[in-house]
Amino acid sequence: MNYELFQQINGLAGHSTLLDNLMIFLSNSLPYVVVLLLLYLWFIGNKQKGIEIRYTTVYAAFSAAIALFINVIIHFFYYHPRPFVTHHVHKLVAHAADSSFVSDHAVLVFAIAWTLFLRNTRGKYIILLWATMVGLSRIYIGVHYPYDVIGSIVLSLATSSLVVYFSKKLEPLVQVLFRIYHRINKLDKNQKELYR
Repeated sequence: MNYELFQQINGLAGHSTLLDNLMIFLSNSLPYVVVLLLLYLWFIGNKQKGIEIRYTTVYAAFSAAIALFINVIIHFFYYHPRPFVTHHVHKLVAHAADSSFVSDHAVLVFAIAWTLFLRNTRGKYIILLWATMVGLSRIYIGVHYPYDVIGSIVLSLATSSLVVYFSKKLEPLVQVLFRIYHRINKLDKNQKELYR
């Protein structure tokens, strides 16, 4: 069933240049979009919902880091060949023939999406839709099976749930991060004052 689903999604590749380019863009732009999204959430914290949105940003980063670390361990102990290694596929991007289960890309985006969802953050449905599109793009371009993405969804939901559930335990660490940010921000403001 995993391969059959893969064939249905990947079989759409190569028929529309516009769709191919869109899926490649969704897949390749992920690191930049994640960084911009987290920065946006962090800096609107002052203007909209105060400190709560900054907490959400930190929790999303924690969840993503934990999920990616677990994924490294999974890859270390379990190798599952990518679709293009064992099958003829429509491969739209170059990729190493490392283990495909679970998808790093999907883990990263869904860790952020689930954290926003669990914290009831504004725009959560848009981010969840974006994460879903990124997950589909990884199948479409021929580098992941559907189960790789589903595994990522489950893993990131677990880490996001744990981070949100144990948020009180993380409070000392979050406060350290906030203090570091405020010190850097204060130094930056002091330097600007010197040059006026």
